[in-house]
Amino acid sequence: MKMLNRAGGALVALMFMVMAGVAQANSQAAWEEASSVMDGATRDMLAVVEDETLKDPENIDRMMGEVEKVISPVVDFPYIAKRVMGKYYRRASDEEMDRFSEVFKNTLLKTFAKAIVGFEFTGYEVQPPRGESPEPDKQVINVKISSGNGNTYALDYYMLKQDGRWTLVNVLVDGVNLRLTFKNQFADLYQRQNSVSGVIDSWEAQVATEVANGVTGSDEG
Repeated sequence: MKMLNRAGGALVALMFMVMAGVAQANSQAAWEEASSVMDGATRDMLAVVEDETLKDPENIDRMMGEVEKVISPVVDFPYIAKRVMGKYYRRASDEEMDRFSEVFKNTLLKTFAKAIVGFEFTGYEVQPPRGESPEPDKQVINVKISSGNGNTYALDYYMLKQDGRWTLVNVLVDGVNLRLTFKNQFADLYQRQNSVSGVIDSWEAQVATEVANGVTGSDEG
């Protein structure tokens, strides 16, 4: 009986080891997939940055168009917008949800475009994963960006796989959570406007003003 118990225990342990090995392999493969998506998007963005003609003030619309081409296939705008709205999305109509998703998309396009104008991008490096993700369909891609003044910036891209496609759902810039920053902004505006439509109107007006004035302000977006 003791021998059977030992054999059974060994078999269970072996099964767990095999399962753990498969999970680790799946997680590594998932990270490589997600990393490949962001690596490609970063290279495409580098090509936009290197086009000096796009940095002329009169070409801001063209700049935003080029940025949109790069990030639209990668960024899940509706997913992020819903989480930026937080608990207030339950008070929003379908029309308001769609409208804010579009307004928020313009916010990100503006933020990227304005950052490109004032940033001398010299290189980037995808960092090895810091640890294994417990959920293979959720991966964090760490990228180090180098600028012309010698500074480096740490970007943490939070990726989610849905319907067989990897998309970006959040970004940390040197530890600053952009989605949370925008979420706090939405909540603050709601306290003042007391309606989802009022928040969207204020948000949209602010983005339009910042684009017109050439002002960058991600935590004000």
